[in-house]
Amino acid sequence: GGHCVFHSPSCMALAFATRPGLDSHRVSSVLDAARVARLASPSPGRATHGACRGVAVRASKDDDSLFRPRRSKAVAFAQFMTGVALRFSVWRARLKREARNVMNPLEQEQPDYNLNVLPLLLPVRPAGKGEYSVSTKLWRKTVYWARLHNRLTANKVGDSEITGKVVVLGGGAFGTAMAAHLARKGNPVVLVMRDKLVRDYINTKHINPRYLSEFDLPLNLRASTQAAAELADCKALIVAVPVQSSRKALEAVAQYVPKGIPVVALSKGLELGSREFMCDLIPHALGRSREENPVVVVSGPSFAKEIMDQRPTAVVAASADPAAASVVQRLLMSPYFRVSTTDDVVGVEIAGALKNVLAIAAGMCEGLGLGMNAMSALICQGTAEIRWLATAMGAKPETLAGLAGIGDILLTCFGTLSRNRTLGVRIGQGEALDEILGSSGGVTEGVFTARLVVELADRYRVLLPVLTAVARILNGEVSARKAVFEVLSLPSLPESA
Repeated sequence: GGHCVFHSPSCMALAFATRPGLDSHRVSSVLDAARVARLASPSPGRATHGACRGVAVRASKDDDSLFRPRRSKAVAFAQFMTGVALRFSVWRARLKREARNVMNPLEQEQPDYNLNVLPLLLPVRPAGKGEYSVSTKLWRKTVYWARLHNRLTANKVGDSEITGKVVVLGGGAFGTAMAAHLARKGNPVVLVMRDKLVRDYINTKHINPRYLSEFDLPLNLRASTQAAAELADCKALIVAVPVQSSRKALEAVAQYVPKGIPVVALSKGLELGSREFMCDLIPHALGRSREENPVVVVSGPSFAKEIMDQRPTAVVAASADPAAASVVQRLLMSPYFRVSTTDDVVGVEIAGALKNVLAIAAGMCEGLGLGMNAMSALICQGTAEIRWLATAMGAKPETLAGLAGIGDILLTCFGTLSRNRTLGVRIGQGEALDEILGSSGGVTEGVFTARLVVELADRYRVLLPVLTAVARILNGEVSARKAVFEVLSLPSLPESA
């Protein structure tokens, strides 16, 4: 017999996974335990070491029957540790939120506005012969125009044409936020995911223990791992899977997606293999035409955490099918969530993908300590580059000046919740890319998109100094400091569009 002491869940999982005769379900449970314990620990490697110190498994090389009872106990222990880690991560997230509320009491207040209701009252007419001020005149004109526009368009804001079940594919941060948002409006929502442990936690505790765990989920939102059963009678499918995983996920459920329902894409970026945006990837993965399942791309300045906190948010729904865009608009609109529509899918997709690359550059400026002046200059140059490439690919310039363009760029480049910006900050501070990606909790799409930006620039013959510099840095061709100063020292040219 042998004696082994496992000092971390990863070591324990590896040992059991390589043991002959161990079924895949038990291997998956142990691996889940290792992964969750590692994610939940404040300092990776320290808590997991302490959690499993002293766990010993004795095995006989000649008699496997002696190993099986202990193996079952080890699997049970791993599942127990997974539950402990999930509860600990929820407790820690909620403690942090309580601390923020103490520091800023205004965050606890629930908004009492409705972004989709027009101002009912015009400014009061001055008494006597007094005249309106210029500001009052302009506001009265604005209100009159808004009322006329509503009458002409007969816009019934908030009355969704989709009253049945909505399926959200992907249980990450943004998928969870959008599922909760739709559930608050009264729609029955199902969050389809792979992790059974998270599924059970959501259905019993109404909390996602991995993402946004400081928030309670609506009771009419449930999680499932059975995509086939849930998709059979759904009225809309929302894809919140990272771009690089979307094709595989959609191909696996393609035969179960009902024809005629809109497919909403929330992910932003380009697929590495095919070089396709989501508007092209989704029809190809489903094996359907755009007429059979119209694709609607939703983009704009929208952090998942602020959606969960019901903060004012405005996005754009883009589709080649105006009717589908209108249906999704009414599906998503709420008192704190405003949706515009456009048919410029190309512009929305390009802006949504390339702003992640620009956010990495902005983060590098902060990590290098160059100040807001340099960061603003770099973002300004990068925004122009996105517009140059987008218009070369057929996008409308006004799209790049709207919510999906400059709106999302400003949020991602200056917002502290941006994963792409955070990655840039850490690179600027000298951390290695592999270490950053290994320790980050979510997917940083800008890393993948940066590799394809230079190919698009070369194909459409557009010079993109800032975006190209990010690709060079991520490829290890140049240091962040040298690349930033090389870009800022390019010849000064007259300002132009």
